[in-house]
Amino acid sequence: MRILNFFNNRSTLLSYRSNFTNLIQFTASQFNNLNYNRNNFNSSYVGFYTSSSQSIQTSLLNQSNNLTMSIDTQFITSNNIEKPDLDDREYKIVTLKNNLTVLLIHDAKTDKAAAALDVNIGAFSDYDHLPGLAHFCEHLLFMGTKKYPLENEYSTYLSNHGGHSNAYTAAEDTNYYFEVNQEHFEGALDRFAQFFISPLFDPSCKDREILAVDSENKKNLQNDLWRLYQLDKSTSNPIHPYHKFSTGNLQTLGEIPSSQGIDNRAELLKFYKESYSANLMKVALIGRESLEQLENWAVEKFSEIPNYNRSLPEFEDPVFTDNELQKLIKAKPVMSKNKLTISFVVPDHNVHWDVQSSHYFSHLIGHEGKGSLLAHLKEKGWANGLSAGAHTISKNNAIFGIDIDLTEIGLNNYEEVLKIAFQYIKLLQITKPQEWAYNELKEVSIMNFRFRQKSSPSASVSKYAKDLQQIDKYIPQKYIFSRTVMRRFDEDLIVEFGKKLTVENSRITLVSQNVETNLKEKWYGTDYSIEDLSTELIQNINELSLNDNLHLPTINDFIPTNFEVERQNIEEPIKKPVLLKNEENIRFWYKKDDQFWVPKGYIQLLLNLPVTVATPYNAVLTSLFTELFDDSLVDTSYNADLAGLSFSISTGKEGIVVEVSGYNEKSSVLLQTVLTEMFKFQPKEERFDVIKERFLRNYRNNGFKVPYTQITPVFSHLINEHSWEVDDKLTALLSINFNDLIAFLPSIFKQIFVEGLILGNFTKDEANQITELVESSIKASPLLKSQKIKARSYYLPDNKTFRFDKTLPDEKNTNSCIQYYVQVGQSNNRELYAKTELLANLIREPAFDVLRTKEQLGYIVFSGLIETRTTFGLRIIIQSERNAAYLESRIVEFLGTYLKTFEKLSIEEFNKNKVALIHNKLESLKNLSQENGKFIRAISNGYYDFLQNEKDADILSKLNKDEVLEFYKKFIVNGTSKLIVNLHAKNQTDDSVVEGFPTGDAILDAGSFKSRLFLTPSAIPVEDITLTNFSLKL
Repeated sequence: MRILNFFNNRSTLLSYRSNFTNLIQFTASQFNNLNYNRNNFNSSYVGFYTSSSQSIQTSLLNQSNNLTMSIDTQFITSNNIEKPDLDDREYKIVTLKNNLTVLLIHDAKTDKAAAALDVNIGAFSDYDHLPGLAHFCEHLLFMGTKKYPLENEYSTYLSNHGGHSNAYTAAEDTNYYFEVNQEHFEGALDRFAQFFISPLFDPSCKDREILAVDSENKKNLQNDLWRLYQLDKSTSNPIHPYHKFSTGNLQTLGEIPSSQGIDNRAELLKFYKESYSANLMKVALIGRESLEQLENWAVEKFSEIPNYNRSLPEFEDPVFTDNELQKLIKAKPVMSKNKLTISFVVPDHNVHWDVQSSHYFSHLIGHEGKGSLLAHLKEKGWANGLSAGAHTISKNNAIFGIDIDLTEIGLNNYEEVLKIAFQYIKLLQITKPQEWAYNELKEVSIMNFRFRQKSSPSASVSKYAKDLQQIDKYIPQKYIFSRTVMRRFDEDLIVEFGKKLTVENSRITLVSQNVETNLKEKWYGTDYSIEDLSTELIQNINELSLNDNLHLPTINDFIPTNFEVERQNIEEPIKKPVLLKNEENIRFWYKKDDQFWVPKGYIQLLLNLPVTVATPYNAVLTSLFTELFDDSLVDTSYNADLAGLSFSISTGKEGIVVEVSGYNEKSSVLLQTVLTEMFKFQPKEERFDVIKERFLRNYRNNGFKVPYTQITPVFSHLINEHSWEVDDKLTALLSINFNDLIAFLPSIFKQIFVEGLILGNFTKDEANQITELVESSIKASPLLKSQKIKARSYYLPDNKTFRFDKTLPDEKNTNSCIQYYVQVGQSNNRELYAKTELLANLIREPAFDVLRTKEQLGYIVFSGLIETRTTFGLRIIIQSERNAAYLESRIVEFLGTYLKTFEKLSIEEFNKNKVALIHNKLESLKNLSQENGKFIRAISNGYYDFLQNEKDADILSKLNKDEVLEFYKKFIVNGTSKLIVNLHAKNQTDDSVVEGFPTGDAILDAGSFKSRLFLTPSAIPVEDITLTNFSLKL
C-alpha cells in the first residue's frame, strides 16, 4: 500500500507558481509524487530537521509498550515546542501587535534563510461570480508594491542572491514563501512583507496574469489527476464550496465578468481587503540570526500589515449528503487506466490528532503482506496496487478513501473486487482493535520524529506557516512539529471510526476507458455517468461472510530497536568516501556518517551489465525482470518499508541499480535477502502477464502526459548512447512473451561488475562485512575492462542546427512544447561548464520575465544548464498554445535582445550573480540523503570528482564579465551546435507563420541521425582510482 495522501493534497493544492528551477521539478515530478506515499507519518511531513545529540541505545518499542499516558516527556523542547532529538535549532513563537503569529527559527548552520506567510483564506472563499479569484490574487500579488513598484523587483533580487520563491493557493489557505542566501535575508524579507502591506495590483498586469492563470488551467485540462479531482468536486454537495471550480480561467475571471459589467480588479481589491487580514496570517522565518534579531525583524517588517479582525470562514455543510452517497460514478480517463475508488464520510481526524484512528485503518486496509486485501486481489490477478487514507476537506468534513488499481480482469470483476474490499473492512469491524498493531505504528512515528533530518529551508517554512494555522483549532502550540506522532491508543474512537466504513456511507468511482457514460463534467469535459448503487449490491455487501484468505498482518520484525550512534568530535566532515575494495569484479566505496549522526544508512549497488542496455528489446526485458522481482519480494520489502528501511531495484544507464536505505540496524539483513533471491529469481507466468499489461498501458499512456514532461526523454534518446524512446520500447514489448523473458534471464548476470557505496551509521567492520556479502553473492564472471558499459553522449557537429519534430497523439491537447538546446562542451571542461552555469543563472529571471510574464507564451517557461551523460549545454523550454516555430522565434529574439542587456549589466550586478552561484556551490549538505546523492552522482558519471563543487567555485571566482560576455556571443547567440525538439499538439490552434522558422535540418529517423554523429570519449576519473589515492585512516 501507498497510504493515500493525494486526496489530502489535491483537495487543498490548487495552484503552484514558480519562476525558477523548481518549476519543472515541482509541476512534473513533485506533484505526482504527492499522490501516494507509503508512510503517512513519514511522507506527510517532508522536511524536518535533525542535527545531533548523543548515543541513543534505548529501545523505543519497549518505551512505548510501557506507556499508558502521554509521551510528551519523551521529546526535548525549545521554548516549550517539541522537536526532534537531534535538532540543534532554537524556536520561539511570538504574536505581533496586529495579531499576526510568527514562528522564529534560529539555525546557526544554515546557508539559506527563508520565510513564508500563510493566509488562512483560500479558494473556498472565492466569490461565486468569480471562480478562481483567490488563485488570481496569489498571482497578481507578485506584481509590484508601493515600496518596490517594479513587477519583477522581488524575483530579480532573489535571483541575484541565490534565491527563489513560490506560492500556492489551497482550499482554505494561500501560502507564499522564498529562500535566499543568508547574507541577503533582510532585503528579501522587506520586499516579501510589502506584498501584504501595500501591493499595487497594477491594472497593466491584471489582464496578463489572467492569461497566466488561464494557461495554467489549460495545462491541466488533459491531466487525469486534475480531471478526476474536479469530477469528485462537481458531484459533491452544491452548497459546500468544495463543489467549486477553483483554478480559474479566462472565462471565469475575464470574459464573463466583463460581459456582466463586473470590474474584476475592483472585486479583487475587495477580496484582498476582506481576506488578507493580519489576524488570519501566520509567518515562519529561518535564519542564522539570533531569536532576538529575528523577532526584531518580524516586528519591523510585518507589524504594518493591516489587521481587520476578520472572522475565519467556516464551511460546516456536509461535503457529501445522502443525495451524493450510495452512488456509482463511472468516468473515462484520458490515459488508459482502470481504477476503483471507495470513498467514505468519516469523522474529522484532526479533532483527535493524537489518536489518528484513520491511520490504524489505512495501515491495515492498505497492507501488502500475506493475508492482506491487496495480496488476495493480486493472487486472483485482479489488482496491481492499492492505497488507503483519510483527508480533511474542511472542518468536520473528512473522507476516507480506498483506491485500487485494477487489471483488465479486475475491471471485468469490479463488483467482486468491491465485495472483497468490504470483506476485509468487515474483518476489521468485528475484530477488537489490536493494540499491538497500533503500538507498531506509534513506535515508527516516534522514531521518525526523533530522527528527522533537515531539508530545504523554503519547504520547511512553507509547511510550518500552514501548520501554525492549526494551533488552537486542533493542536496545542507545543506539538506544532510533533503532530504526526501517534500518542494514545483509544479503542472506542477506533471502533467508532470503523463503523463509518459501510456501503450506505460510501460512494464508488470506477475509472476506465471502457465504461459507458452519458454526462460531461463542466470544467474539464470529463465523460462520466452517475447512478444509485443497486439495492441488490448493497444487500449483497451487507450479507457478506468473512473471507478465509484475509487476515491481519503479523508482527513486523523489521522495526529497529537499536539507535546507537557513535558520535565523535569532528572539526570538519570528510568530503569524499574511501575505497574499501577495488577488484576486477567489484569496487566498494565507504564513508561513515560524520555530520548528521542519525541511525541510518545507504547501501547502493551499481551493477554494470552490458547486455541489459544493448537494445530496446533487452532494456524492456530487464525492466520486466526488475519489476517482477520487486513484486515478488513485497512480503519482505513492505514490512521493511513500514519500519523505515526501504529497498528499490531499477534499471540504470549501465545496468541495474539496487538500493537499501533507512534505519541501519537491519539493513544488511534486508540486503542479504535481496541478493540471495535476485540471483536465483524465477518469475511466475501469471504475474508476468499482469506486469506486461501494466507496462503496455504505461508505454501507451506516455504520449498523453503533459507535453513538457515528455520532452526530456525524447531529447535523451537523441543525444545519448543506449537511450531508448518509449515508442521503441513499446514495439519491443509487443513482441515479448514469458518464454522470451525466461530465456533472457541467464544472460543478465552472466558477466558483471559491481560498484557500491556504503554511507551512514556503519563502522568500517560492518562496511567490510557488507562488501563481503555482496562479493560472495556474485557467481558470475567479471567483465573485461573493454566490456564495461560507460555511458556516453554524442557530439553535435559545429555550425549545425538539428530539429526533431513529433506530433503528440492526444486529440484534445492544445499545448505544444519546445526545447531549444545549445551544446557547449564535454563535461570535463569545467571552465566552459562554469561559464555556462553562470550565464544560465544570469538569464533565468529575465527569460521568465520576458517569455512568460510579458509575452505570456505559456505557463511553463524554464531555462537552465542541462547535463547529458558526458556533455552539457544551455536549454530553454516553453509549453504553449502557440506553435513551435513561433516559440523558437521568440527564444531566438530573447537571446539576441539579452545580449544588449548583458552588455549594459554593471560589474556589480554581474558579481552579485557570481557570488550567489558560488554560495550555492559551497552550500552545506542538509541531510544524509543529499550526501548520498552527491557521492553516487560522482561515482555513476565516471569522473569520481567528489570535490567538484569546490573546484567549480574556485573557477567561478576567477571569471569576469568580459569573459562570460564573449562566451555568450560565441556559444549561445552564434551557437554552432544546436538541437531543437518540437512536440506538436495534434489539436494545434495557432497557425501563425514566422519567416525563417523553424530552423535546422529535420531529423527524420533518430537511429540514422545518431549513426552520423561521433560519441564523446568516455568519462575519465579525475585521479587514479587506487586504494592509495582514496584511503583514509578510519
